[in-house]
Amino acid sequence: MKDLYSPETITFDPSFTGTLNLTLDWFANKSFYPPRAGVTVEPLVNGQAAFGAVNDAIDKAQHSVDVITWGFDPAMRLKRPEGLRVGELLAAKGKQGVKVRVLVWRNRIANLVENTLPGAGFGGSGGTALGSGILKGDAAENQVLLLDKRRTQNRIDMRGLQQDLLQAQHYQNIKSRSYDPVFVANANANNRLLALEAENAEIERLSKQAESAQGYNKLSGSGGTQQDPWGQIYTRDWFKDVNSARMVNVEFRTRDFDGKAKKVMAGDQRRVVRGRLDFLYDLLAAEGITDLGVGQMVLLTMFASHHQKMVLVDYGTPQAIGFVMGHNLHRNYWDTDAHLFDDRSAGRDLGFGPWQDISMRVNGPVLADLSQNFSQAWDLEKPWYNRWFGKESLQAERNALPVPGVATRGAHSVAQVCRTQPQDKETSILEHYLKAIGNATDYVYMENQYFRYPDFAKRLGDIAKNRKARGVPGDLYLFVVTNTPDSKTASATTYEMLQALGQEQLMPQVQRDLSESLREYQAQIEELTNDTDARSSPFANLNRLKSIERLQAKIQALRDQGVTTQVEERMRGLQPDYIPELAEHIDENDDKPFQLSDIPGLKVVIATLATSDPAPGSPPPVRLSPEAEAILNAPQLKARYKHIYVHSKLLLVDDVYTLLSSANINIRSMHSDSELGIAQPNPELAKSLREKLWGMHAGKVKSSVIENYKHWSKQMDNNWRAQVAGDPLMSHLLRFWDVVTPYSPNFTVD
Repeated sequence: MKDLYSPETITFDPSFTGTLNLTLDWFANKSFYPPRAGVTVEPLVNGQAAFGAVNDAIDKAQHSVDVITWGFDPAMRLKRPEGLRVGELLAAKGKQGVKVRVLVWRNRIANLVENTLPGAGFGGSGGTALGSGILKGDAAENQVLLLDKRRTQNRIDMRGLQQDLLQAQHYQNIKSRSYDPVFVANANANNRLLALEAENAEIERLSKQAESAQGYNKLSGSGGTQQDPWGQIYTRDWFKDVNSARMVNVEFRTRDFDGKAKKVMAGDQRRVVRGRLDFLYDLLAAEGITDLGVGQMVLLTMFASHHQKMVLVDYGTPQAIGFVMGHNLHRNYWDTDAHLFDDRSAGRDLGFGPWQDISMRVNGPVLADLSQNFSQAWDLEKPWYNRWFGKESLQAERNALPVPGVATRGAHSVAQVCRTQPQDKETSILEHYLKAIGNATDYVYMENQYFRYPDFAKRLGDIAKNRKARGVPGDLYLFVVTNTPDSKTASATTYEMLQALGQEQLMPQVQRDLSESLREYQAQIEELTNDTDARSSPFANLNRLKSIERLQAKIQALRDQGVTTQVEERMRGLQPDYIPELAEHIDENDDKPFQLSDIPGLKVVIATLATSDPAPGSPPPVRLSPEAEAILNAPQLKARYKHIYVHSKLLLVDDVYTLLSSANINIRSMHSDSELGIAQPNPELAKSLREKLWGMHAGKVKSSVIENYKHWSKQMDNNWRAQVAGDPLMSHLLRFWDVVTPYSPNFTVD
């Protein structure tokens, strides 16, 4: 990776008597947008705050609403539990004369795996083809809807039967009741009631069974899960209305990348919009990407996505407001800061647990850059008939408006919009990451969905080593909150990241796979060494020696990946099914199933998030004595645990710098997907956001980075013990520990 820094020479005027303040360079030199002063940036942590703020801004809109998002679900409610659906809110604003524009990424092949537009239909027709969640296009044929209708009708019938029985109680015949018509009718009514109750109980069971099959990520239910048939109906009808132009002032477009570059007109300027083949060339030529094969890069570029998320309201007016978001407009991204184990008011589909995410509300001159990002993308997806008749572009319309005025005169008000925009060969989010890591003197905090860009880890290690070599006192600290891959598909880049930080033993399944490969290579070398037949022929002997040399090189590569003799011995004979049991090997003597290595000058703590029932910090469940449990054959009461999915894309450095974006820490977000972010060197913003997040995650915030590092490590160890004992967690922090994901770089595409 090229160095981003160059010597600066400053000439001082001897006659100058004032004060001069110098600061580090925190901004991207190659961004399409300049740093702008007078900007306010306000963090919105988790869906309740973020979606609530977006709802309020749209509700107050008087002129325009611009939305770019990776995924859009018209049926989601921005305010829970009884707020309007976002589709209803946008339609209502359209009727009021507000111009609403929604732009969403869509790739029909990728949508078969994860549908970004539930309810839109495979052909975009609104529920008449695959992808709608209602395969035949008729919502009445939805299984759960039919069950719900049957259950409702049964309840109506049961109320009628109960009323008949009450009336029949007035007629009692003391004679031969077996032939009494009233008695027989009562008996039949009671039997019918019992049958209806039994049928409704079975319907309840079937409904719960159907609800357990989440629909967002599967072809069979991508219109929303089957537990919400009315949501399926709404999404289907919303897309039908917006695509047929029956929805007033609401325009909806989708976008994807072209295969090859094309030229488009932007006002008087001709712009070259690059395609997927150009992205592939960039990846092949990029520095720092050494662990991906050509085939993997082809996959990355073929399925590159438009991953930006932003909302812009009333641009060009004094009340204009913008949002740079990590959140998608999907119903399952909503959560509160409490991250409850079972939050019914959140309204998430079954299978989706608590969700950690962050967005930003922004105001000031950067709104011009958000508007330009939106209008340029919007015009690129202009329908052919608008292009044919030369209809004026939104970009030209917006360019004629003045840049919004400053929102604050504060000292730390300079901010910059940054992007990954492969269509324009922009990677300013990557430049921000590299500069910010290089500027760090105290700590780096990364809260991100993925942790898969090894060059960041190597850069941190090199910086820490150089600090030590120069005699800089103290250590540099890295705090990470992310997710474990926990997948059947491999994540070589995650392992490479951890290995560069001395944390590779936190992925024991990978280490087992690598150890097995090493032993296999050693066995092959031994077999070749003892092959006396091959030695008899000069040609065969030459091939034998070359094979041994290649195998030795593979063994050395594995040694470089952390497969030491000690690791090899520890993993010897350990079957994949036994790996999860390693989690139980921690005791009061602090014996752990891993041994982490210290990088000179760098202290690292890598965490995931979880919640428990009872809630973290609660006392353990009241349990019976072992004797009572044995007599009653009662199961031991234990706490339950659920992962909190981390979707955030946040970087904090030294209580000075904040970067919030849509970009994951992986190769695709830094190079081949379109992403959007906002960066601001603002001590008040960085410190307050760090304290809020660390307080949420770790239960409390200590006064120094060193104390916080010790507190995090202690919390993670205590929570590990709590899980083994079946007790509630003390906080949301868990140590990163992936016992599932195998190692195979051939499958790493992100």
